[in-house]
Amino acid sequence: MNIKKTFLELTKYNTPYGTESIIEKFLPNDIKKDEFGNYYYEIGESKSLFTAHLDDASWSDVIEPVNHIINGNYIETDGNTILGADDKAGVTILLNMIEKKIPGTYYFFLGEEVGMVGSRGIINIKEKWFYKFKRCISFDRRGYGSIISRQMGKQCCSDKFVDKLIEQFKIVGMTHTNDPTGVYTDSAAFIGIIPECTNLSVGYFDEHTNNEIQNIIYLEQLANASTKIKWEELP
Repeated sequence: MNIKKTFLELTKYNTPYGTESIIEKFLPNDIKKDEFGNYYYEIGESKSLFTAHLDDASWSDVIEPVNHIINGNYIETDGNTILGADDKAGVTILLNMIEKKIPGTYYFFLGEEVGMVGSRGIINIKEKWFYKFKRCISFDRRGYGSIISRQMGKQCCSDKFVDKLIEQFKIVGMTHTNDPTGVYTDSAAFIGIIPECTNLSVGYFDEHTNNEIQNIIYLEQLANASTKIKWEELP
């Protein structure tokens, strides 16, 4: 999959909460919808849940075109809209992992930016369904190399889990660190349900503003690395 092309297509229009269906055409043809309206896709027998969210932080319900400006390794906008890298970068990574047939359950949530509406909504409907997972990984963090170990003031994953994931990323040529400064993303909704929940940096900055920017080279590196991690072996 061409990571840059996919990212540019996904961010062609903004997607405030309630308009996420415009992204459906980029998802696998046989993707499923849960009882709340979130999208999910299952590959093989896996205890890993991978997540990203389809909405962005546009502060209106109007779909607007995004005018991309490409400066070397960075993609931004003309300043009239947000870019939507939060979290189309994560969506890009999940689509790449699906194409490479990496075992896992892939969840594309609605309404993360307005209070994790999609993830909390489906937990309220079928919490027990998620007990089968041992780890939940959201790709939805600014910057580079963060493996979030605390969200919403709570420990969300063990140091043992983080250390092993750092080791796995090092093997494939990427440097990561234990970051306890997480705020929240969809993985936080699963604290207390799934033993290990984390959130990984995907290379965007200035999210929620019209100055939002994405390092596309970092996104390409992370997308490639994420297909090589031995997710099922993480403690």
